[in-house]
Amino acid sequence: MMRGMVVNEVGQVQARVLVVEDDPVVRDQLRQIISRLVTETHAVDDGLTGLALWRSWQPDLVVTDILMPIMDGLEMSKAIKQSDPEAQIIVVSYSSDTAHVRQALDIGIDRYVLKPIDEHLLSNAVTNCLRDLQRLRDLKLARLVFESASEGVMLTDEKGRIQSVNPAFSEITGYRADEALGANAAMLASGHHDAAFFHAMWESLHSLGRWSGEVVNRRKNGEFFSEWLSIVAVEESDARATRYVGLFSDITERKQEEDRIRRMAHYDSLTGLPNRALLMDRLRRAISRVGRRGEPLALLYLDLDRFKPINDQYGHALGDQVLIQAAERMADCVREVDMVSRLGGDEFVVLLEAQDVPTAAALVARKLIEAVSKPYMIDGRELIIGASIGVAIHPHDGDDVDSLLDAADTALYQVKREGRGNFRFFCHDDQQAVHARISLEESLQRGISERRFELRYLPEIGLESGRVERVEMLLRFRHPELGVMEASRFMDLAERLGLMAEVGLATFSQAVWALSAPGMEGIGLTMDMSARQLSALGDAKPIIETLAGSSLPHDAITFEFPERAVTGNEDGLKALYALSAAGFRCSLDDFGAGYCSFGLLQQLPLSAIKIDLTFVEAIDRSPQSRELVAALLAFAKRLGLRTVAEGVNSRAQLDFLKASGCDAVQGYLFGQPLQADELSVYLSERPWLQYL
Repeated sequence: MMRGMVVNEVGQVQARVLVVEDDPVVRDQLRQIISRLVTETHAVDDGLTGLALWRSWQPDLVVTDILMPIMDGLEMSKAIKQSDPEAQIIVVSYSSDTAHVRQALDIGIDRYVLKPIDEHLLSNAVTNCLRDLQRLRDLKLARLVFESASEGVMLTDEKGRIQSVNPAFSEITGYRADEALGANAAMLASGHHDAAFFHAMWESLHSLGRWSGEVVNRRKNGEFFSEWLSIVAVEESDARATRYVGLFSDITERKQEEDRIRRMAHYDSLTGLPNRALLMDRLRRAISRVGRRGEPLALLYLDLDRFKPINDQYGHALGDQVLIQAAERMADCVREVDMVSRLGGDEFVVLLEAQDVPTAAALVARKLIEAVSKPYMIDGRELIIGASIGVAIHPHDGDDVDSLLDAADTALYQVKREGRGNFRFFCHDDQQAVHARISLEESLQRGISERRFELRYLPEIGLESGRVERVEMLLRFRHPELGVMEASRFMDLAERLGLMAEVGLATFSQAVWALSAPGMEGIGLTMDMSARQLSALGDAKPIIETLAGSSLPHDAITFEFPERAVTGNEDGLKALYALSAAGFRCSLDDFGAGYCSFGLLQQLPLSAIKIDLTFVEAIDRSPQSRELVAALLAFAKRLGLRTVAEGVNSRAQLDFLKASGCDAVQGYLFGQPLQADELSVYLSERPWLQYL
């Protein structure tokens, strides 16, 4: 078998051979020998006919006699070589005349076989010619790929001297081929990487024979650019790398786009302060860090006093100016290492670290109140607002993000009850919420045995199909005194109590059988999974067992998880890959609101992403949010992911999402979450169609 050539089951090479021979006995002999080697042969008895057939049939190889009537073999061969210098030709002849041989060489004949025909010699000549032809074709294809590739390619020797580059190399770097050849690849170095970076690169090349990663290099004009570079070591016969092939693509624009989207996703569009998502991430990291060191930190929850009347009386434009100036004043009251964040509306949070926290928190709180309370001159009007602040100290008032925010919010509530314009530290003694929390904890622990966990179903409507394609199962808890509670009121506590793994499987089973009922055909199910649920799952076996006997196929089930569920969660990642391998679908929730690397999106087994509802809700009023949503949708499309927008509550939001190419939507525009019996009626009456 020849490398690169297709060989059939009887050992014939898939190739065409033209035989040109005027002696019928020899012609038949040639055809028989060659037919055992290749799939197609054709034989003619003169050079003129052979030339015509070569032009129309385009054989891979020509085997010809020399002395023939009308046109001899050498004359025919000369005409063929003039049309295609790479054409493969074997001359078979009784003549060993030096003049004939010299003439054949001058024409470019590839092989010369003497008659009478030796089958072994002819077979070798045919095989070698076809192999040479394949090599020529491979080289031509490689050159075509090399020349036309959009990625830059360079070949260097073992000392890094550039031996060859393609046009894309010149387009990306600005260096012409003649400028690059012979120069060292270090001419592209930007100075952004230290010796340790290059040491690790060479370690990988020497031990594995390859390396890939992100590199910052410099173009000829001095401009820095980011590239994704893959290097492969090419070994010679002595197993020593003597050449290196580098393939790189310019990812500068992509990284800029990622940075722009990340900026829009993590900073408030009005004030420029970190938003809630960034605060939560920073606070989690701070709690982890100071917890290891045994250091405290303070959280100040600030609410603007008398802002709403100003906003209502003078309009949002003027109110926005007040918020911008207030944010600037707050930022001036803290150190660079501290954080001032806008949660939304007129609510702000200040995070203080690495200080004598109680004393520093009181000092900063007074400075904030004083700064915010100074008059504002806007459009010729003098406006006066104030500030109330609740303070919580970690770990005394809370040892995690939610409890610390709750404590600061509770302290803020007490300040407002006492007259505003002041600050207050969280006090456990007068916090009724603590008792309510204990009561809820006890109720949750009894909830499974007492069947108090219930489900509601939120339809997910395909914008192209116009039908309900999936429903998301939403967890509810029926409290004996407080009635039906939404998940946001009890989920974190249930997670901390370790209940959600059991609750999740129990309610998943309930949803599966609800969707197996008549009238639910073709409806998929989406289930939210937290980090703890994924970690506790282990593999897909519990899900598969729960699904057994139902009418739902695996690919009808989508497991939805937030970024934090897999960030640093090895057990959760294993469970996620196990679910995907079992045929279930996986979707990333709250897309755009976390720190998810866009490279990570390509590694996770995702089939869909869900745009965070905070961005969807702002579509009506914020051009920046519209731009962000459109960018997120476009980016997801490039990754081949299905896109879902949650929190769609207005026609304007729906119209924008449809125009931006979103695949599916869910939200209260199409109705409230439904019980199972209500869902059946909803599907039959199809009220959502009035909006499509």
